[in-house]
Amino acid sequence: MAERPLPYRSELPYTYAFGHFAAIEALTHRPQAVQALFAHGGLAPQWRTALRAVAERAGVNIVWDDATVTRLRRHAQVACIAQVAKSAEVADPDKDHVVLIAPSHAGNVGSAIRSLVAFGFTDLVLVAPRVDAWGPHVIRASVGLRFALRCQIVASAAEYLLDHPDRRHYSFSAGATAELRDVGFEHPLALWFGPEWAPDGALETAPPTATPVSIAVLPHVESLNLATAVSLAAYHARR
Repeated sequence: MAERPLPYRSELPYTYAFGHFAAIEALTHRPQAVQALFAHGGLAPQWRTALRAVAERAGVNIVWDDATVTRLRRHAQVACIAQVAKSAEVADPDKDHVVLIAPSHAGNVGSAIRSLVAFGFTDLVLVAPRVDAWGPHVIRASVGLRFALRCQIVASAAEYLLDHPDRRHYSFSAGATAELRDVGFEHPLALWFGPEWAPDGALETAPPTATPVSIAVLPHVESLNLATAVSLAAYHARR
């Protein structure tokens, strides 16, 4: 008999994609990592059809199990859950990276991931202390696109720089003189962002060779939300 899935804890070797959108992304991007797929009888007919099609292509069977979905879900509207194996990930040395220093809010990280994938970034680095990169809140906020990128975890900025030398670095700070729209980005690059509680932290942590960049806002606004800043920077860096 298969092991009964447990409520999520960070020490578990698997995570959960709550909802049909996130489950479909898990099946699409990491079909071999999907260990189980549970669905509730309340899943809307149009999403049953979509889920069945993607699950069939991925070679994963749907288990219609109202009790398991009800036990594991955190919101009543969730009618589908994918159980997905975790894995250690390393950013591709040939790709552009985004580096988040001590991110603490799962919603911000998940929303940032959604934008990064939309703008062609597939490699994210989180510098400790940081949010659980495999947490279901991150996955749900990313609408499942967490499964479409690599997320490397490092203990320090020095560890990241040792693993990934020879790239251009850009640190984002409200006080930087170079404005985002005027910066000519060179690749491969790394975009650095400080924590939510200290958005200028990237200036202190990024290498001294990094180009400080600001995002122009009206004077009465102190700083942008982390996910918003990441989205704007990723968009411009890809232009």
